[in-house]
Amino acid sequence: MFPLLSHLLRRRVLAAAPELLAPLFFRSHSTVAAPAARKPTTVVAVLWDLAASRPPTTLPLYDAAVRLHLAATSLGRLRLSAAFVHPTHRLPPPAATTHLCRVCGRRFRTRDVLLRHFDAIHAREHAKRLARIDSSRGDRRVRLAAALSLKLSKYEKAARELTAGADTAATPADELGRAGIRVALTSTPAASLRERAQQVLDEGSVGCLMLVSGKADLASLLRVARERGVRSVVVGGESRLARWADVGFNWADIISGKARNAAPSVSVKWRDMDVLKGLEWRYEEVDDEEEMVFEDSDGNGVEELARRAKGKPWWKLDFDDENSNVSG
Repeated sequence: MFPLLSHLLRRRVLAAAPELLAPLFFRSHSTVAAPAARKPTTVVAVLWDLAASRPPTTLPLYDAAVRLHLAATSLGRLRLSAAFVHPTHRLPPPAATTHLCRVCGRRFRTRDVLLRHFDAIHAREHAKRLARIDSSRGDRRVRLAAALSLKLSKYEKAARELTAGADTAATPADELGRAGIRVALTSTPAASLRERAQQVLDEGSVGCLMLVSGKADLASLLRVARERGVRSVVVGGESRLARWADVGFNWADIISGKARNAAPSVSVKWRDMDVLKGLEWRYEEVDDEEEMVFEDSDGNGVEELARRAKGKPWWKLDFDDENSNVSG
């Protein structure tokens, strides 16, 4: 009777509180939180010469600028983003020849046909859904609104895109401005970029300089940045300028997200190099002349001998010549 009762009590204890019987090792390790990843704190400046480094025409300029910003913010804290554009620069024609309906996925040859389709079908369906929700009461209204929320949000998003598409920016300055890039219209974009980059280096306010250009004339600027301890990143494809930079990316890496994924490892590598550079031993030449000390002498003539010995080898001392003359 008693062994059976003790067995039942043991089973109840194990079922009620199994964590009390867990080993101390597992309990201590389960409460330890994983260390948070360190975010790069390097201040980054992005300077873009649109004429020397153009993104692919398959992607809108606004999307390319946004992905460039994502890659830059992965390297550190973005402080400056400026683009230098020629006033006569125009956007290339869009590569897509069809217009896509964001609600049903149908494609149309012209925008007018798409608008007529949207008003005739999707606008009416949207009005019917809203009428059903308005006519409902109580819990049925809540359940119906929750069931139709995805379709309502999808229609509203597609309607916003159609409304914004009517006023599409025709200049690259407008597209870059939408992406948060300061645009400077200049007839000499390369010279303006060099001047602004030199100003940034003189201020010493950034730790990483990202140049979006393919001009090989900017190699001297990258050498100055390396001398001042500023990291350099070049976005411009296979150009000679990328050879002078610490890291080089092409537009395919920026658009696909490869540059953004590689940025944390690059930041860790730079931080390790800075630590090793601080621990590096350097030889410092001592200019002070060592004083000669004679412990066994009584001090008579020591100062005179030390004065004669400075700057001469021991076998060319003056008293050796005097002794040889006396013996002769």
